[in-house]
Amino acid sequence: TRSTMSEGGVGGPAVVVVVSGKRKCGKDFCCDIISTRLGADVCEIVRLSGPLKKQYAEDHGLDYDRLLGASDYKEKYREDMIRWGEAKREADPGFFARLATKDATRLVWVVSDARRPTDVEYFQKLHQTILVRVEASQESRLARGWKFTNGVDDAVSECGLDNRDDWDVVLRNEGTELSAQLAEQLDALVARIQKHL
Repeated sequence: TRSTMSEGGVGGPAVVVVVSGKRKCGKDFCCDIISTRLGADVCEIVRLSGPLKKQYAEDHGLDYDRLLGASDYKEKYREDMIRWGEAKREADPGFFARLATKDATRLVWVVSDARRPTDVEYFQKLHQTILVRVEASQESRLARGWKFTNGVDDAVSECGLDNRDDWDVVLRNEGTELSAQLAEQLDALVARIQKHL
């Protein structure tokens, strides 16, 4: 059933699309397409890593904007940022989700970077959800610049949802352009989201 109230007491979204996947699988690519197809007046992308990076940058005197991008700067701090974020989550599992959604107002929230069971559970407790896993072969991820990094790719932030088998939708994102298969899967997902509106 749809939640009509968020934790803050303001009307909540009609549906939350919770997206997960490995680094360089194309989560942001898929989320941007979903958002574009639904329209900015209906849909907004919520990044759980945004408030994490902002707080981490403030606590450590770093450039927040540079931490947001896909850059060597972010990669330099990724491992320590993961440890820091895990400590915050241990103290309060919903901390970053609350920060990320406190100003969200659209009917559809697309959470672009769920990484842990607690991320999924937070939204499932409060809202109607559609759970989406984006998958890509190692070859596609390598072509997009992925390189295995100890302490990152074997950490809970990358592996916490790997064994989950209750995804509502699994998107296959191979290659470097939008494939016909992925376009068809995204069309079906957008139609499913629209049924909640």
